[in-house]
Amino acid sequence: MNKPVERISRNIVRILGLNPGPFTLQGTNTYLVGSGPRRTLIDTGDGEQPEYFVNLRNTLGASLIDRILLTHHHGDHVGGISQILSSPMVTPSCTVYKHQPVDATHKDVSEGQVFRVDDVELTALLTPGHTADHVSFVMSEDGVKYLATGDMVLGQGTSIVESLGPYMQSLGRALALKPDVLLPGHGPVVSGQDADDNIKAVQVIDGYIKHRAMRERQIEDVLRNRVPDDNGSGWSEEMITLVIYPDITDPRVRRAAQNNVHLHLVKLESEGRAHRVDGRWLAD
Repeated sequence: MNKPVERISRNIVRILGLNPGPFTLQGTNTYLVGSGPRRTLIDTGDGEQPEYFVNLRNTLGASLIDRILLTHHHGDHVGGISQILSSPMVTPSCTVYKHQPVDATHKDVSEGQVFRVDDVELTALLTPGHTADHVSFVMSEDGVKYLATGDMVLGQGTSIVESLGPYMQSLGRALALKPDVLLPGHGPVVSGQDADDNIKAVQVIDGYIKHRAMRERQIEDVLRNRVPDDNGSGWSEEMITLVIYPDITDPRVRRAAQNNVHLHLVKLESEGRAHRVDGRWLAD
């Protein structure tokens, strides 16, 4: 997985962004799609790793990037845009596409929009939740269905979420596609079958859905109990986080975990299963 460049299929090459970290795992994955003189690039890395651009240029060879598709606005996915566009690696007509663009030079991506490169079709699937502007891309090659998931689903671990309701709907849409291979924004590519002949890509998405349901049950279980040495005023989000994420010590990761707790609580509140009083949470 830590190979800086990995050929996934005849038309897909993964190029690692070389920016490892607690939230980027081994680094941000970018994907070069196509086999002809004009290629499509999915995401661009953070723009701060010179070796990434060397690897991208070497992978292209005599080919050029004619289109950049962005999964969402986070810096580790869009930071390399300006360097790539100002380099000799692109065609004069190279265009950047992003859902809900804020840059006037970028074109919007709509649900079901199709992008063709050589004999591959990439179809946009709007998948909000990780961010409001998040998009995944579906493509097929030689009978194999690939899903470029951005940060909706990672190759390992779980993702940070902005809005849980839309996120769960996005996971459901991804599961319904029954992809054979996941091309995640971080972590290893997910492909193949498990010992019981289940498609691993489908199992991973299903696991994400079950994981969120499990966290929701854990939070409800906490809310049903009184806070130790408390007068019944309820649980703070920090206290709930400490209970259900006892092994997290990195402050940055703990803040992300507490944000997940908050999102679950807001969802429970909207469903009439929890309420808050003066910043503390109680079960309904």
